[in-house]
Amino acid sequence: MTPVSWKKMDLQWQILTGIIAGLVLGLWANHVYGSGLTQGPVYDIKIVFQFGGELFIRLLRMLIVPLVFASIFMSIVRLGDIRELKKIGLTTVVYYLVTTALAVMVGMILVNLIHPGRGMDPETLAVLKNSMEIPDHVLAQGVGQRSSLMIILRTFVEMIPDNPLAAMARADILQVIFYAVFLAVISALIADKARAFIHVVDSMDQIMIHSIMLIMRIAPYCIFFLVTTLMMDLGFQAIVALGKYAMTVLLGLAVHACLVLPLLVFLIGRYNPFRLFRAMMPAVLTAWSTASSVATLPISLDSLEKRAGVHRKIANFVLPLGATVNMDGTALYESVAVIFIAELLGFPLAFGTQVIIFITATLAAIGAAAIPGAGLVTMGIVLTAAGLPLEGIGLILAIDRILDQFRTAVNVWGDATAGVVVGRLDNAITD
Repeated sequence: MTPVSWKKMDLQWQILTGIIAGLVLGLWANHVYGSGLTQGPVYDIKIVFQFGGELFIRLLRMLIVPLVFASIFMSIVRLGDIRELKKIGLTTVVYYLVTTALAVMVGMILVNLIHPGRGMDPETLAVLKNSMEIPDHVLAQGVGQRSSLMIILRTFVEMIPDNPLAAMARADILQVIFYAVFLAVISALIADKARAFIHVVDSMDQIMIHSIMLIMRIAPYCIFFLVTTLMMDLGFQAIVALGKYAMTVLLGLAVHACLVLPLLVFLIGRYNPFRLFRAMMPAVLTAWSTASSVATLPISLDSLEKRAGVHRKIANFVLPLGATVNMDGTALYESVAVIFIAELLGFPLAFGTQVIIFITATLAAIGAAAIPGAGLVTMGIVLTAAGLPLEGIGLILAIDRILDQFRTAVNVWGDATAGVVVGRLDNAITD
């Protein structure tokens, strides 16, 4: 049997090979040299790898604003009938709200069954408590000084840009989406007079599509660089101290990603979930490597349309919106983390408090996109709503980065399932 050559290998297998190689090399280097290298040839290699990974992420982010604007705009213009926007938009938002709530429910059930915060070694707990601190970007959002309701409502109000060009310069994706939807609706209503502008945006959309194809040629190599440097820094130390908590989060993410979402795809989307996962593997693996839903967006769009057969008008609307408001993995992670923190600190949580956590985690995750450092900031919102100290965030910082990769992968997978479900309900899937 002749082995498949690298060039003939499918993109997802090239990316997976890069991830596995990066895991092996990074963990080996961490074991042999430790994570505190400051000089020497191994340190120089690590620096080169860091720049290689950063190059890939910057190339992806370079495309985000024009891609989101053009894809959202053209998806609405191509609908033809603006009434279709109301139908697709409402279906998408309801689906995202339901799946986020289901994710929080899964997380809360598991954390109440497993109780990862109980029985921790006193010395380990003392070390964790000594490291308690509030990240600067959490404090910058006024978490703890403003009510949770105020922060969430403010997030939704601020999705309307007071300066669209400034929103694009800041890469504030939620504001870019709102502006794109607004201009697209007006353009569709005055189609003849807006024809020239529509052609310009359509050209931009085509340029972005071909740009993605070009950048994906270097994706497996750059993802290898990203994973290697991450594992060189982390090793196993962070995972061991918070192992029970990490396993609870990962089990919850697995249940939601492998059971809840596939059932929705199969029952409502009438689509083979295994086929969808194979189609979305490049996007899911890239999301795991970069820990960024937005940076993965170009690959998600390409995979959902070309590999899964979802019509571009659906993919171009559902995915950019999902990358900013659909955070299933983040919501689940926050519900587990907040209850874990309460158990570690000895705070009893009544049923009513857990209901507040459920509601706040669901709403905060949906509004997370407009907030820098979304995961930890929204966790601060949930902690505040539950009456827990913000410093509790410091208890889980050591392992946040690796869990961020898994919850981001689930976020992207959740966006893809929305594309199939909404596409099926709109008869916009090529079987």
